[in-house]
Amino acid sequence: MRIFPKSWQEFQHYKDRAPPWIKLHRGLLSDRKYMRLPTASKALAPLLWLLASESKSENGEFDASTEELEFRLHMSVKDIETGRKALIDKGFFIDASGVLASCQQVATPETEGE
Repeated sequence: MRIFPKSWQEFQHYKDRAPPWIKLHRGLLSDRKYMRLPTASKALAPLLWLLASESKSENGEFDASTEELEFRLHMSVKDIETGRKALIDKGFFIDASGVLASCQQVATPETEGE
């Protein structure tokens, strides 16, 4: 599974990858959607942002497979899976490994009428 943080470029302005620190915005304290996340998700989010900072992609996309996160973060599989799911479901991270959105429009060209 590959994921990336929502609005990564908006919140992280550095040009070099793998910086010694990342910005953690104080606004999270008043973000109701974030504060209502399960504790496992709130603990996992900053660690995932740190992993995103190592990414060479502009949007911070990285490998967030359970096996990789278990090794890198030394967390239990249960905490990783429940924490990651809530962060994706609530829109803090985007699942980049899935399919694109389904087509909602007919692909037939319009014709000019009178």
